[in-house]
Amino acid sequence: MDKHTLHQQLTDLGLERLEYIEKSVYRFEIYNDATSAAYPLTLTTVTSELGNTTVHFQEADFTENQFVPLQVRRAALDKLIELEQICNGSAGKSIAEANNGSMAQDMDEMKKLGNEMKHMKTNSELIEKDMVPDPMP
Repeated sequence: MDKHTLHQQLTDLGLERLEYIEKSVYRFEIYNDATSAAYPLTLTTVTSELGNTTVHFQEADFTENQFVPLQVRRAALDKLIELEQICNGSAGKSIAEANNGSMAQDMDEMKKLGNEMKHMKTNSELIEKDMVPDPMP
């Protein structure tokens, strides 16, 4: 059954969808000359129904390998830093420009941040739903 049909049947039965996310997993293979092996690094993204996509850099992992050489881990870290800079819109900027002490680096990023924050629940709303706000009030 496709997801749209399932959603319709669930809502027809009185269920309310609280959140919708779509998950994607990407793979990047890092080749190591010393071991003559490729080490696949996986990276997950989640897209909400509002269209906001989050890259879960902290979950990036070499899922298929128990031992990953240090050189490969370094190459993976460099790639993740590059991807994070692209996602944050700071690719091509100097460190001083990118790390200016602000939550948003420029007007476009400020608008994007404002749009994301507009959809966030307040601490009071979280407490009403028996959720724990972060940081604690």
